[in-house]
Amino acid sequence: MLKLKSYFQRPEKGYDPVPLAYAAGYTDFEFKKIDTELVNKIGIFSDGFTNKTLLDLGGGPGQYSIEFAKQGAAVTWHDISKNYLDIASQKSKTEDVDIKFSLGYLESAKGKYDILFNRICWYYCFNDYKFADLIVSLVNDGGYGYIIVNNENWLFSKIKKEKLVKKIYLSLNYWFNEIFDIKFIHIHPSHKKLKKVFSKFNFSYLNVERENLNTVISFKK
Repeated sequence: MLKLKSYFQRPEKGYDPVPLAYAAGYTDFEFKKIDTELVNKIGIFSDGFTNKTLLDLGGGPGQYSIEFAKQGAAVTWHDISKNYLDIASQKSKTEDVDIKFSLGYLESAKGKYDILFNRICWYYCFNDYKFADLIVSLVNDGGYGYIIVNNENWLFSKIKKEKLVKKIYLSLNYWFNEIFDIKFIHIHPSHKKLKKVFSKFNFSYLNVERENLNTVISFKK
């Protein structure tokens, strides 16, 4: 079980699932393709960033944390990787923006925020329903959430490229999570499941939209 592993693999004791060489290469790639239209879209949706607290949950190399801070948000970056923390911290200094940093598993994030942003790292969570509960609990009343998840379209596009044994292994894990809500490995949820996960909340606004390989969830609490 993923959660059991987390008791032994502690980031505060040196565990880092992201090798430095990979982190450096991914940083270069991500900073070259920052989606400024996405930043503007979230700004419009959340009625601006100025004087609002924002949690970049799973912030990686910090490319979006920096963009949100430039737009006036008081940003907290949270991620499990110390390598990414070091990179994001240095990038924020270079860009002369003030960002708070928090190291730990996605589930260890704490606080209350006006805006929560989570991009392309949902599948690292231990449990889809419990992670949604956490996300909602981290948002202030009247606050906003904007979440981008690689869905089953993304997963199946990758499975097609694998050898037969791995195809079966990944497919079994996918269906086990879909049917029994138990994750033995990091696996992507379906769009249908994500709609079900978020439909249980009493939001003032909710939109769960499929965008090809991704599902985009936006809500106002």
